[in-house]
Amino acid sequence: MHQSPLQPIILPQTEKAGVQLYLKRDDLIHPLYGGNKIRKLKYNVQQCLREGKIGLLTCGGAYSNHIIATAAYGKEHGLKTKAIIRGEELLIDNPTLKDAAALGMEFVFVSRETYRSIREQNALAFDLSKSNYNEWYFIPEGGTNAFAVEGIAELVAEIEIPFDYIATPCGTGGTFAGLMKGIKVYSPWRTKLLVFSALKNGNYIIDEVAELLKADFDRTTLELFTSEYVFGGYGKVKPELIAFVKSFEHQTGILLDPIYNGKMMFGLLGKIESGYFKKGSVIVAIHTGGIQAWRGFNNNFT
Repeated sequence: MHQSPLQPIILPQTEKAGVQLYLKRDDLIHPLYGGNKIRKLKYNVQQCLREGKIGLLTCGGAYSNHIIATAAYGKEHGLKTKAIIRGEELLIDNPTLKDAAALGMEFVFVSRETYRSIREQNALAFDLSKSNYNEWYFIPEGGTNAFAVEGIAELVAEIEIPFDYIATPCGTGGTFAGLMKGIKVYSPWRTKLLVFSALKNGNYIIDEVAELLKADFDRTTLELFTSEYVFGGYGKVKPELIAFVKSFEHQTGILLDPIYNGKMMFGLLGKIESGYFKKGSVIVAIHTGGIQAWRGFNNNFT
């Protein structure tokens, strides 16, 4: 996996506030599934191969970045892939699932109620997909587990400039957890982690990340923004957000997705404008990819 570039972002908001903003371009790691998902999958796939299993079994929503990344990364490593998809079958009209299917991924569609049960009992995924536990390697929703944390943590080691803040969008908490561990293990600077939740009322993620990290969890380095920049909730957008993403692309040449990174950057620039950061602060924001998610919106926003 190639190291992603660190790109300076110079905007009227940053110049007025006297801060330096950089974007860690993980979206450029791979043309199809660039972003945090490849970091999450890296050590999971290595473990799957060590265990001699034939394929990856996972779960996610119909437009999940994790689903397409698992299909592609699995195929590249000679592994079969299966996914349990939340909701009704949408294969015909869904470009994410069509691409994943073209890469050889098999699907099992389940109700939202059944899907919630998988979160509580991972073993159910093997039963629903008729997969032998000894042959298939299970990766949770969003790719979030201890192996994902190790992969994400390495991102911090790639940042070679001194920085005061690192900002990330957050869904299942894997990137949040990995960055917190990365700050502890790799960063020689006193760094604050800013987490912009994509979920309404997402404070529960703190407990989940604390359980995942255990001794590596450090509440003192964290500020979580939840509900403030979700634009109605997970997967929802508003014209104000779409206009912002278009403006950001026009100013910087960088496209943000509308589910995670668009909301994070909207919130982060809002914090810069409000005087949240001291003059001279250096902020690194993570572009976690997910550009393929636009395909679920482009019929409504052009």
